[in-house]
Amino acid sequence: MRNNEHLSGDLFDQANEWYHRLHGDSVTEADRRAFRQWCAQSPDHEAAWEEVQTFAADIRMTLARPPVHAAAPAGRRSRRLRRRVLAAGGIVIAVTVGVQAPSSWTDRFRADYLSGHGERRTIALADGTTVILDTDSALRLLPDSEGRGVALLHGEAWFAVRHDARHPFRVWSGNGRITDVGTRFDVRHLDQTTTVAVAEGAVDVSVGSSSALPPDHLRLTLGQGVTYGRDGLGGMQEVDASAIGSWRTGTLVFQQRPLREVIAELNRYEGSRLVLATLSGRDRPVSGTFTVGTGSTALPALQEALGLRGLRVTPWVTVLY
Repeated sequence: MRNNEHLSGDLFDQANEWYHRLHGDSVTEADRRAFRQWCAQSPDHEAAWEEVQTFAADIRMTLARPPVHAAAPAGRRSRRLRRRVLAAGGIVIAVTVGVQAPSSWTDRFRADYLSGHGERRTIALADGTTVILDTDSALRLLPDSEGRGVALLHGEAWFAVRHDARHPFRVWSGNGRITDVGTRFDVRHLDQTTTVAVAEGAVDVSVGSSSALPPDHLRLTLGQGVTYGRDGLGGMQEVDASAIGSWRTGTLVFQQRPLREVIAELNRYEGSRLVLATLSGRDRPVSGTFTVGTGSTALPALQEALGLRGLRVTPWVTVLY
């Protein structure tokens, strides 16, 4: 095997771009001819291409089983990248295998309405209320004996409620309850934490019903939000009303969110999982507006904004480094 210690980072990056293009859905015969011409320019070009393929193969091995050692000698840049991926092997596998938490599976058996990965679903309830489910969400209707309302088992939902003061509409989520006061609002319940944001009107949020967690409540109006969970009700926060429920149009808005949270959120929508090859920089703040779903701009926008490279190693996994 050729000694690749002297390969430049530029050549490796160019080879990586060719790998990404050749494995894309829109690759053409002209692309393949251009790649062959690029590869024939010098032995170093061929060696860089070999390095990228070896790097991708190592990542596939990481996804298949937790690896212990890199498989073959390589250039400094390639070895460094591969070590990052191999060191984070357990994280990569946990993120990419697509196994849902047990509660998500049980929620699917209890739900009256479900949405799949990347799907948005609009539901017209019998009382005139409209609910829009975001990706991978589960909703259960309350029995008539409990009045008007639903339980958001997991995921996110937008509510446009037909107001009836004598028969208030309620949303149960986690250990709390949201009561309509004539409004449009968004409820998100993930990882045992619920976030409520009001785009119009007002809601009452109540949390706690035991000695361990005394009852607490808060009224939210336009442009206000709150988060609650096991530790009770948090403080009221001001939110951008125009951005509430932006996912309904396939748009995600981030304001100074850590990179790790942005990637986790994008993975709720994107067909190919995004995985960081290194843990450094995961808390780097990200602000921006991304389009997800059909015609997604999220990955290229994220790469351009943060100077990240992307390597699509399988149809389901893209590694960022």
